Amino acid sequence: MSATGSLRLPRTEQSARVRRQSESEARAAEVARPAPLSVLLAEGTARAREQAERSLFLQSLFTGSWDGVYGQYVRAQHYVGYLRQLHALYSAFEGVLPRVARGALTPVLLMPELRRAAALEEDLRYFSGEPRAEGFACVETRLHAERLREVAEDAPHLLVAHAYARCVLDLIHAPERARVVASAFELGEDQGTRFHGAYTAPELTAFQVRLHSRIDGLELEEDEALEIVQEARMAFRLHSLVCDELARGATGMGAPAGGYRGGFSVSQ
Repeated sequence: MSATGSLRLPRTEQSARVRRQSESEARAAEVARPAPLSVLLAEGTARAREQAERSLFLQSLFTGSWDGVYGQYVRAQHYVGYLRQLHALYSAFEGVLPRVARGALTPVLLMPELRRAAALEEDLRYFSGEPRAEGFACVETRLHAERLREVAEDAPHLLVAHAYARCVLDLIHAPERARVVASAFELGEDQGTRFHGAYTAPELTAFQVRLHSRIDGLELEEDEALEIVQEARMAFRLHSLVCDELARGATGMGAPAGGYRGGFSVSQ
């Protein structure tokens, strides 16, 4: 009992109570702290990402067998068609970058690994003699490209979602796909594989770490981060629609045994 008549706890009990209170407050703060944007993207797009990666067209193109009279020629036709769609998308993406070149989004959007239109032109020139893709983009690809221009004008932070989707769909699988393409078409070194063969697997592993770090370092409001996750889901679904359209006209295409395996791991 203190001199004023109030009950005073022993010092050891006071210290324990303070520690418990501090630990409780720390746990509450941990719960309240939002997850990094890279984690939100990986978790929030998992289903749409898997659907895009496991589309019939991509599985058949990069892991399936092409039997029948058309053989290698038909496979090359469909591969060129795919490159043309990618060229239209990367050209649209790079075309809107000047609008955000000096903004807060620069650390992500101006990463050199995202500029792939020139590499696609080289591969198209090798396979078809025509480096451009104008007039070959399907309706779904044109809608996807228009969406890029729309968000660049109205909500530039949503371009981060499309950059993330392109990294997942194209760059992370690139070394494996370069080997498949080189083997399927019996290509020499650097022939027709400038897009998929530009970076080695270790280089892309380091790129993933850098990409996640820059995404997580963006200064965004909570609602903006959630909008980016939602937009990324849309980007994956748009790509699925593009692949579905390409599959409709892909003569001789069949689903591979075992399916295509791939992914974009936040922990890498």
